[in-house]
Amino acid sequence: MTTQVHARKAERAGFGASDIALIAVFAALMAVLAIIPPIFTVGAIPFAIQVIAVLLTPLVLGPLRGGCACALYLLVGIAGLPVFAGGHSGPAAIIGPTGGYLLGFVVQGFIVGAVAAVALRRRPNRRALPWLLIACAILGVVIIHLCGVIFFMTTLHMTLTRALITTAPFFPWDCLKGVIAGFLAVAVFTAFPALMPARKA
Repeated sequence: MTTQVHARKAERAGFGASDIALIAVFAALMAVLAIIPPIFTVGAIPFAIQVIAVLLTPLVLGPLRGGCACALYLLVGIAGLPVFAGGHSGPAAIIGPTGGYLLGFVVQGFIVGAVAAVALRRRPNRRALPWLLIACAILGVVIIHLCGVIFFMTTLHMTLTRALITTAPFFPWDCLKGVIAGFLAVAVFTAFPALMPARKA
């Protein structure tokens, strides 16, 4: 009981040292996986693993820490460190073709983190937990691709049809990464149950 009271006080007070460390660790994980070459390529579509980390982050960290980790990754890349896919960096990456997806990382970080946290506070059973987290991760995929489509239409002046055709080949593979992220999140919570959000009263 006392531990729960202290935890709630800490949440109200803002980020603690452990929160900042988790944000930094997950931002670093996204950066490291971004510069690893794709594992394989199907046609012209590379299977890069960074998106797995992007989707995993809000599932494990929740909305504030998850969103901030994604935002930190983005800011570090804009600042000049080569942490974007292919070793790219700087503001040009945000205004380039993949800018919408990068912004989508942050948007889904906050939204998916909130949805996952609400669901996890209800303490779903073991059978439901993986599917719940996979559903949240796929929601993240939808958000990222939606941001990409909006960016194509508003910045690159594509039609909706052209924007959807451009993003469509990557969508199934990113959904597969969402499935992987969901199972990884289950493994993380099994190993570190303290990362689970507080149970709903």
